[in-house]
Amino acid sequence: MRLSARYGVVAALLALAGCTTTAQAPESSTLAPQDLNFITTAYQLVHFDLDACAFVQKNALEPQAVTVVNKICADAAKYAPQIRAQADATGVTLPNTLPLELKAQLVTLNYHPQPNLTVAFIRSEISSHESALAVFQDEERNGINPTFKQTAAATIPLLQQNLDMLRAALPAGMAQ
Repeated sequence: MRLSARYGVVAALLALAGCTTTAQAPESSTLAPQDLNFITTAYQLVHFDLDACAFVQKNALEPQAVTVVNKICADAAKYAPQIRAQADATGVTLPNTLPLELKAQLVTLNYHPQPNLTVAFIRSEISSHESALAVFQDEERNGINPTFKQTAAATIPLLQQNLDMLRAALPAGMAQ
């Protein structure tokens, strides 16, 4: 292997080493693994929504879905800084990349939306909101950090409302 190729491999490995899909708490933290999982997943799902929104809002959507899409995107934009602030307050370093399954959904949405972009987006958001609802309910029941528990409890009704709106916006015959 040539020297320049070796440096390229080393650089690629170092770049990958800087990517993390899990939030990290400082060694001195008393944050429970349950709470760390909550803040990680909440952050990733909100950023998945923001990434998906950035793409779909630049493209033509079916008119009946625009209101729902705009609501989902506005909610994600509202909650992203709140999650960041909670992580900062607890000394948590948030992940800097999405997990593989969420990246795969974004690739599908960007390059191969089936049967069309509107349906693909709504389906991906239904999946995202179902995951978020499960994580937030689990944090509300089992979390230790009172701020995270309060956030989870306060956000569950919005998640359920958005999930209901997304399901209602899915055209007839297009259920997952």
